[in-house]
Amino acid sequence: MKPATFTGPTTPSSFLESLLEEAPETLPILRQSCIQVLNLTQDKRSNASDIGEIIMRDQAMMANVIKIANSPAYHTRTPVKTPTYAVALIGFDVIRAMVVSAQLIEQADTFGANTANLKHILARALVAGTQAQELGKAMKYGDAGSLFTNAMLYSLGDLILALCRSDAAEQLEAIRRENPANVPKAELALLGRPLPVIAAAMAKHWNLPDSLVQLLEKKPVWPQSRPEADQQIMGSIVRAANELSYCLLNPLAAGQGEVLQSLIKEFLPPFGLSMIQLEHTVSKAFSQASEIASAINIDRQHFLPAADPEHTPIHNQHLHRLTQTIRQALHPEGTPFAESAEPAQQESSSLPPSPTSDRPLLDFTIQSMKISEPSSLLTFATRTLYASYGFERVWLALVVPGKDKLEAKIGYGPHAETIQDVFHCSLTRGNFWDRLLHQFHPIQYASLVKEGEVGGMPTDFLKYWGDQPGLAGTLYAPNRPIGFILVDRGSTGHPLTDTDFAAFALVLSQTNANLARLANKH
Repeated sequence: MKPATFTGPTTPSSFLESLLEEAPETLPILRQSCIQVLNLTQDKRSNASDIGEIIMRDQAMMANVIKIANSPAYHTRTPVKTPTYAVALIGFDVIRAMVVSAQLIEQADTFGANTANLKHILARALVAGTQAQELGKAMKYGDAGSLFTNAMLYSLGDLILALCRSDAAEQLEAIRRENPANVPKAELALLGRPLPVIAAAMAKHWNLPDSLVQLLEKKPVWPQSRPEADQQIMGSIVRAANELSYCLLNPLAAGQGEVLQSLIKEFLPPFGLSMIQLEHTVSKAFSQASEIASAINIDRQHFLPAADPEHTPIHNQHLHRLTQTIRQALHPEGTPFAESAEPAQQESSSLPPSPTSDRPLLDFTIQSMKISEPSSLLTFATRTLYASYGFERVWLALVVPGKDKLEAKIGYGPHAETIQDVFHCSLTRGNFWDRLLHQFHPIQYASLVKEGEVGGMPTDFLKYWGDQPGLAGTLYAPNRPIGFILVDRGSTGHPLTDTDFAAFALVLSQTNANLARLANKH
């Protein structure tokens, strides 16, 4: 593929010059109510009632805030009906960022912006905001008050550009995907100066937090050890959240595998975070971001990792694993027990991390007993087999209610998305799947290609699955077969051992025991 190039003026454009004026007419102007909210959320003397009064006078803003407060992200037991209660629930940090986001979307038509591109950038920014919050919690960062705002609006330059100069935004985005090293030169050619400088000037114009302006004016550096200064800790979190959100939404862009490896190596150790903790925060952040976004009309599709039509594989193991985590977090219809998908989606955001200790079975047993919903239990079991026991492919498939067929629901490993699409196996008397569903004990099979000779194995599925040996076990709820789990070492072809079989059988047994527990509970 030919690298993206850029065209444009080599001197500061009228776009930039207008930015430096006191009241630029060529840039979005915030409504008075939005300005008042921003000012009040900066004032330590303000309370939720003060801000609620301002929001109540702006019908569009009030509708958005109420919708956000009632979204699954905040798990309210009773409906939120007043802006004051909504502000108290959501917090000043999120309110500050959301009123700016809503204003940008509202003005998209006025500026002739590509709304889809603007929403994609906003989705990425929202993920950065929720990711920063979750990282802050994992790191026990005390001053978390501005993490969401600073991480989300760290993309302010991209957002303003997408709104006011969509042509330049699209050129820069293409260069970022294909030739990221050329971005600084492209920014100078297109805009006359670096995009963060423009973003910092706009942040000042809108009276956004001083801490955000400082972050935009000076790129944070990775610390060798955990810093003591709050601004340095915040800078690391904001940078990590933004690099991670871009990386995960654009996993096939040039160099993203290296970016993630650098982040894992440089960011996680100083703050005492593990890869499993990162995976957990990613899942929770994407779920929360997509739930919040629905209130300002950003569709869930903008949160899915970009992929090409030929399903180009993601070669970086960590990146592939995280993108699969995202897809599971964003697809409630793809989780087990579709009839109860909404409760499962809410609980999946609080699933425990997969066990990583030297006693993963004991940890799995303890954690699985705390889960109160079947979908979440099956998600946790499937993820644990992949993350804690070294199986390179793990798939859960369920019987489609009222139909003699199986559909894949959750999967980890190579070609996961493609296998999800082609795994629609029929259940006919005597075929492999029918026999498997009537087994009360797990089995080891030699080859699904061979087993498929009696029918029930789609050719497209076998093309991606191959003929290597694996393990399979049936799931019951409580005494009827509902599906099964398959595991193997499909990536490397390493042989399965007796220890592998024992571990798989024990996890399967605990999962079925908890399915029975949940069935009796209801």
